[in-house]
Amino acid sequence: MLVKHFESKESFYRFLKDKLGVFYREAYDRSHEGVFYVIYIKKQDLKPEVFFSLGRQACLHTFYGEGSFVICGSEAKIKDFCSLLVKENKELALNILQTIQNYRKRSFKIQYNRKILPLGIKTAVMGVLNVTPDSFSDGGLYFKPTDAVKKALRMVEEGADIIDIGGESTRPGSQRISAQEELQRILPVLKEVRKELPNLWISVDTYKSEVAEVCLQEGADIINDISGGTFDPNIFNLISKHNCPYVLTHIKGRPETWKDMPIVYEDVVEEIASWFNSRLESLQEKGYKGQVILDPGIGFGKLPEHNIEIIKRFDEFRLFGLPLMVGLSRKSFIGLVIEGLLKKKTEPQERLYGSLGALALAVIKGAHIVRVHDVRQTREFLALLDTVRTYGEF
Repeated sequence: MLVKHFESKESFYRFLKDKLGVFYREAYDRSHEGVFYVIYIKKQDLKPEVFFSLGRQACLHTFYGEGSFVICGSEAKIKDFCSLLVKENKELALNILQTIQNYRKRSFKIQYNRKILPLGIKTAVMGVLNVTPDSFSDGGLYFKPTDAVKKALRMVEEGADIIDIGGESTRPGSQRISAQEELQRILPVLKEVRKELPNLWISVDTYKSEVAEVCLQEGADIINDISGGTFDPNIFNLISKHNCPYVLTHIKGRPETWKDMPIVYEDVVEEIASWFNSRLESLQEKGYKGQVILDPGIGFGKLPEHNIEIIKRFDEFRLFGLPLMVGLSRKSFIGLVIEGLLKKKTEPQERLYGSLGALALAVIKGAHIVRVHDVRQTREFLALLDTVRTYGEF
């Protein structure tokens, strides 16, 4: 006897075909019967008695409380439910079906500046290049442009797919700098790296539209905005003009106030998902046609327990059908966990194994891009993880 749990139609299809000898066509047509979902629908204008009636007809488990609904069942039964629901609430029925389709999407393709970055089979590694004097982990190490360029070239040799250049620290308690100062730090490095590696994907870690504009003109491909467009209201206009790939990161509060502000979430993942939805709608209103990459913002206005819950429930962000990125390398919550369990204090540079441990679950749960300091070690780690994770899937 075996107990099986399938997370994709492809896995159940292969099981039906290989173990039971179900014909290819039938196995494919019925593959959605083996994937189980629990769907939480909040504050919808739907009468509970109608909801329960439709659930019984579709043979689903249903729950209701305080204006919110939950349906539980296979993808096949949920589709049956939606075919009945469409007569009562067509918009909701289509939204449920679209969400399931989004959730199932596991591979993407980023295109810009005549380059293509496939995501899904192989996890993309974004190497951190801080050209700052005060970043939490490597502040001052690569403040000189020559040192920064050498570091960039070394990370590419070690397996980085993207180099993320940042000129302003966002560690807790850090202070903001002007766009001019930020550009003075970034541009010499950006220009030289672009000259040395014309086909490399280069990201610029900035929330300032003025900085993003100049960097895109100088050959940057991606804008990595830790504020999700909330610190500079013009950033959405700027990236919509260029339609460049854009990392939309969740944040609560500001780095300079995190140490003093109360950080409270009722449900951290639900709040981030709602925030993403609102920001994506605002971006769409600007006419943006590029590729959004979502980052839940580990450590950006979160307590350690929030960071851990985000990682544990990382797959819930798949509902948007967009590429997902995670940046947790060397962060303080990893040090706190190690200290609490192993009674050992660590400096940021000593948190490699803890970083990889947290990273593993995020990747298994759906992260397509990982932003890291230790490129060589992460690339070797991912070589095995990606092989096992995707074995027989693609």
